[in-house]
Amino acid sequence: MKENPEHLLLLKQLFQVGIERADMMLETITRSPVKLKLLSLDMIAPQYLTLQLEKKLGSTDLKAMELAFTGEFYGNSQLMFPKPTAMMLINVVDNEDRRKLDQEVFEKAIFSEVGNIFYNGVMGVISTLCEYGITYMIPKYKEGNIRNLLAGSLSPRYSKAIIGTIETFPDRNLVFWFQFDTLEKLLAKSSNLSEYFDV
Repeated sequence: MKENPEHLLLLKQLFQVGIERADMMLETITRSPVKLKLLSLDMIAPQYLTLQLEKKLGSTDLKAMELAFTGEFYGNSQLMFPKPTAMMLINVVDNEDRRKLDQEVFEKAIFSEVGNIFYNGVMGVISTLCEYGITYMIPKYKEGNIRNLLAGSLSPRYSKAIIGTIETFPDRNLVFWFQFDTLEKLLAKSSNLSEYFDV
């Protein structure tokens, strides 16, 4: 499948709706000043995923939430937390109950909560478009450098990858990626986005 501006626009609209839904959930659940805003979305060949992520994030230790999905199409995804953004989230997404937790458990709980909210928003939109023909599990927490995080995630069966950047605070971003076996079905469903959501 050749990339074209129309395809990218459809995907941007889809992810924008999902991230806006995630932002509303995050604000309701955490009562924090975090605001999620889609800054960019790019389509790349999966074999360049590691290189592009290292360019964006470096190869230092990162936190990530990973999700796999199957159904009408299948693939996997990670939401990655660069260290400056991670530290700010820990300081902001806080409450009295969390302060009682062990520090490592506390931090993992923050990333898990933000990751769950992100995927509930984005995968909720995808699932609705596919009339619930997509199955996905609870995302799992991972940490390490880019190559550690991608170990076991790369496969020649994936035909296309997407990398996106989300602003959470000024100059503090999250990075996410998705890989798909095919994008044709998702693009076909995305053309009906306005039938389900305000765009």
